[in-house]
Amino acid sequence: MQGEAIQDWREIFTDISYPVRSRDYSRWPEKAEGWRRVVEECASRLMDLACKLLGVLSEAMGLDSEALAGACVDMDQKLINFYPKCPQPDLTLGLKRHTNPGTITLLLPDDVGGLQATKDGGDTWITVQPVPGAFVVNLDDHDHYLSNGRFKNADHRAVVKAESARLSIAAFQNPAPAVVVYPLTVREWERPVMEEPITFAEMYWRKMSRDLKLARLKKMAKLEETKPPATEAVVAEAAVAVATKTNNEGELIAPDSPSLS
Repeated sequence: MQGEAIQDWREIFTDISYPVRSRDYSRWPEKAEGWRRVVEECASRLMDLACKLLGVLSEAMGLDSEALAGACVDMDQKLINFYPKCPQPDLTLGLKRHTNPGTITLLLPDDVGGLQATKDGGDTWITVQPVPGAFVVNLDDHDHYLSNGRFKNADHRAVVKAESARLSIAAFQNPAPAVVVYPLTVREWERPVMEEPITFAEMYWRKMSRDLKLARLKKMAKLEETKPPATEAVVAEAAVAVATKTNNEGELIAPDSPSLS
């Protein structure tokens, strides 16, 4: 994959289950029988769990238990990831390194595994081993900002395997787009991690713009790595071009001439 950006190897089914008014039942499968009822109940319980966890985190910040959930106003919820078998898993990732933009993510993995996290900027990766019946909880960007950086947003990625597919039910709990994002409390010895309050929609747009710019820069760097080395003649010619300049009459000026300044 020289000269190419690493691509994600996954299929995604996005089921917007909250707010309830945003549910588009025309896109929900009619089969298997009982699917809708099970998904609605699952979504409700996941929302309850997310709010309970946010309550614990709020109290850890010395705030009312409703503080973080209340800052989301009208929390939405989206589901699911599927990572097919990959014939060349060393050439791709299921999902590139990232942090989630929302508030909190509840991940129910299967027994295949593939989630990895880093705490040193990607120098080393820790594989998160699945525990049957247990959720993996990721704190996300919105929670990081609300806590003024006290809670770290989980830096993670997903890897794929050649011998087996992987299914993970990821419930992304996000605030309403119009919610204002800014630390709920700043201790006297701290500085705000944000320069100004912005909406979650603006925060999300800025994050996506940065990620796209970074992806382009990485691709350009890869392309530079694959270019053939310049010959001595080309290097010498480039050096002469840089070290010379012409005056108004088109005559060459020596590099040490005062006219260059």
